[in-house]
Amino acid sequence: MTFTDPFGEGLGSSADSQIPLNDGADQNPEHVTSPLLMSFRSARNSVISVIGDYVDEEQEQIWRDKASRIFAYARPVLFTILPGFILSPIQYYTCKSSRTTPKRLSPTAYLDGLRGVAAFTVYIFHITYLWYPSLRMGYMVTPAYNWFSQMSMIRILHSGRSSVAVFFVISGYVLTIRSLTMIYQRKNDQFLNTLVGSSFRRPLRLYLPIVASTFIIAVMVHFGYYIKDPTRALVPPVKATLGEQLQHWFWDLVALIYPFKSIKGRENIAGMIYDGHLWTIPVEFQGSLLVFMLLLIFARARRWIHIAATMLVVYWLVHNGEWDKALFPVGLLLAELSIIVPAAKQHDELPTSITPVARNIFRRCMAAFRYVWTFSFFLLGIHMMCFPEIKGAITPGFKWMNNPTLVSPYYLDRGNDDRIQLYWNAIGAILFIIALMYFPPVNAGRIFRSLVRCDIRMPWYRTNPALNEQEKMEMDEALSSANAPRDSDNGEGSASQPAVSLNLENREPFLQRLFTTSVSQYLGQLSYSLYLWHGMVNHAVGVRWINPAQVALAQAEAVFRQPPAGISSEVALEGLHKAISIYGTSFIWGMLVNTFVLLWVSDVFNRLVDVPAVRFTRWISEKSFRND
Repeated sequence: MTFTDPFGEGLGSSADSQIPLNDGADQNPEHVTSPLLMSFRSARNSVISVIGDYVDEEQEQIWRDKASRIFAYARPVLFTILPGFILSPIQYYTCKSSRTTPKRLSPTAYLDGLRGVAAFTVYIFHITYLWYPSLRMGYMVTPAYNWFSQMSMIRILHSGRSSVAVFFVISGYVLTIRSLTMIYQRKNDQFLNTLVGSSFRRPLRLYLPIVASTFIIAVMVHFGYYIKDPTRALVPPVKATLGEQLQHWFWDLVALIYPFKSIKGRENIAGMIYDGHLWTIPVEFQGSLLVFMLLLIFARARRWIHIAATMLVVYWLVHNGEWDKALFPVGLLLAELSIIVPAAKQHDELPTSITPVARNIFRRCMAAFRYVWTFSFFLLGIHMMCFPEIKGAITPGFKWMNNPTLVSPYYLDRGNDDRIQLYWNAIGAILFIIALMYFPPVNAGRIFRSLVRCDIRMPWYRTNPALNEQEKMEMDEALSSANAPRDSDNGEGSASQPAVSLNLENREPFLQRLFTTSVSQYLGQLSYSLYLWHGMVNHAVGVRWINPAQVALAQAEAVFRQPPAGISSEVALEGLHKAISIYGTSFIWGMLVNTFVLLWVSDVFNRLVDVPAVRFTRWISEKSFRND
């Protein structure tokens, strides 16, 4: 017989809750548990359970408070080391107050985006050419070089040297546009203040981020994070102590900053041994001083004299092989051209005596001509920027560029393919930027919707046989006048004129939209950081994938060329194909990881170093100048 504890869990309770009773047998009082005692024990257990639950909740609250405090302390650190492309989605979905309306872009925002895309292209150039050195060759120089990525127009995606030329033209433009505006507005005092401020800030803007980046690189080199790539490029020496390493870095930095070194094309370029890509920085500084000097010398001169003198300087520099520094005054000329002939200017203003039909015909012809010449410049500029690095002069599609009547003798050196390539890359960059400046607006959304819906229809009056051609032209004129923006429109729109507010977005030139997207603008913000860090990231991350992949591929090629005993040529060929496939897979994964790390590092460096350096430069210039 058993006794079931009434305070237990019933039939499913454990054996401890069932007390055996022997019928008719003497029971030992020490071993007999009465129902009353069981009730007391159950009550005690219930009280302990309630107290335990309370203690557990209190302990859990304590741990929750500790975790909140730890997160509060760690949050600034996490938000500092996380990149913007991770933080932005987090802040957008977790903090509604951080959702801000997009800022209106400036008229030259496309140049910022272009600079960011160019910096990213330089990175693609350096990392992909480590994986596939044959990309330097021209397309179909020999039948073996028939890669799709070697073709003209496609090559622009990894044409890093053309991107450097784009850097120089943009620098000449943005450094002078404000000063030129002051000159044309006859604001001589403001012009002088602008020019002095730009000249004062320029060296600090260029070299302060370099001091920080190369210092970190020197420390990483000392601790073995710099891995040599398969090329014969110089490798930073690893010193015995960190002090010796930093001393070596310091004098290398001093040599880079020295502003009066002779630089001629790529003949004697020298960056830092800690970052060989910094050879462009002395060129940037010298080119900046050149355009500042030209602005100052010709500030009071007639504008045609200034333009003619600047063009003469450009020709002189190009003739003597200084293609890189010549691009800075070219940027100055483009900035002046944008003031003299604004891209948004209406060029169809005709005397009122001309009939509306003739005015409409002229407007259409001018618009068509503008589309033709700007798009032609765009395509021709890209083609020139795709001039191959090796054997470009004999590459199909580029042979006509090797004409002595088109190229200065300095660039026709048969033993130096770099010269003629850089010459045409520079001209292509100029044409490309001119095309972006003056390409007219296109309502791409409307065209796309029409194509998708197959809704390509002419106006009703165009197909009306009862109207003659003059009446149709008058209808075109009336329709275009009705849709044209009025001077009274201030962007707010009205109920009676909805078309004005809807078409404001479509006034942006079509080609410029390629570089005003959020991705392009983000790369534009990181452009300098991308340029400063892509070399080190390539050697610290990317080369870890490249070296073993190239060793494995070289071994497979050696086996295929001379199969060992016992291995047939078919097996060797199969092994080579497998090695090539593995090499391509390694390239894809290596590029993804390397690009992710580069964007992360560049984003953090931009926020922690580059942006504060710009603020510090402005602050120190304000403190240094006297208030007259």
